Amino acid sequence: MTSDKKNPYFQVDGVPKIKKSVVVFADILGFKDETLRASDEKRADELLFKLSNTLEQAYIHLKHNNPDPRRWAIKTFSDNILVGFPISEDGGNEMIEAFFHFGILQWEMVRSGFFIRGGIAIGELFIDDDIVYGKGLIEAYEAEKMAHYPCIMLHRSAIDYLEFALPDWNKMLSDDLLRDMDYGTIFLNYLKVTVLLSEPLGKIYYDILLEHKKIIESKLEKFEDHPLTWSKYAWVANYHNYFCDQYEYFDESYKINLKKLNYPTIISKLAN
Repeated sequence: MTSDKKNPYFQVDGVPKIKKSVVVFADILGFKDETLRASDEKRADELLFKLSNTLEQAYIHLKHNNPDPRRWAIKTFSDNILVGFPISEDGGNEMIEAFFHFGILQWEMVRSGFFIRGGIAIGELFIDDDIVYGKGLIEAYEAEKMAHYPCIMLHRSAIDYLEFALPDWNKMLSDDLLRDMDYGTIFLNYLKVTVLLSEPLGKIYYDILLEHKKIIESKLEKFEDHPLTWSKYAWVANYHNYFCDQYEYFDESYKINLKKLNYPTIISKLAN
């Protein structure tokens, strides 16, 4: 175990310390099959470069919006991503800040074609170069396994903590968190981050929505003969359209034709 002054899970004297944290554990949808396919097609290095570059861009955003390296720690292995964001005992505002950073990470992955599913938990965590450990990791992993679609959903521990730190959280975060009506799960509204990053609403934001639409449509076309995988991207298409419907700026040209998909509306705000 090596001490790192930039790692928030070490004290200033170099002693490792488990800390209560916002924890996200995520994996990349279909990455195993894509890795095998890339190897067979002799483009394994190309896929590695794409993933490495995407994660680097996500880290740049994380560092730009939160330059203090002792506020968070991140670890990647295979197709898994783990982020720890230590919080104080009553850190409701820190939790909201963490949601923002996780949204940036998710969007940067999506725009490179890497759709992720994951879980957010509140619990004990320790991360360094050699060890990832703690109840928060286990609960975030459990939530990730419960995420039926490409989204980052909240574990019960995260919901309980919100109720403790922010009693009106379901109203305060009604635009940052959404509810999947099929399973009742609450997930991170990562497209909301693009609103925050491009205020006042400008051309870049409109371009982002069209980019998101194009990426989803390409996935739907690619997996039209694979119903299980296709249905996951159909869910994302539904989320995309729901998001567009929340703003008067976006006409039908920004939306995906869900009638053709025969897919019902399943997203709602928390307060509903």
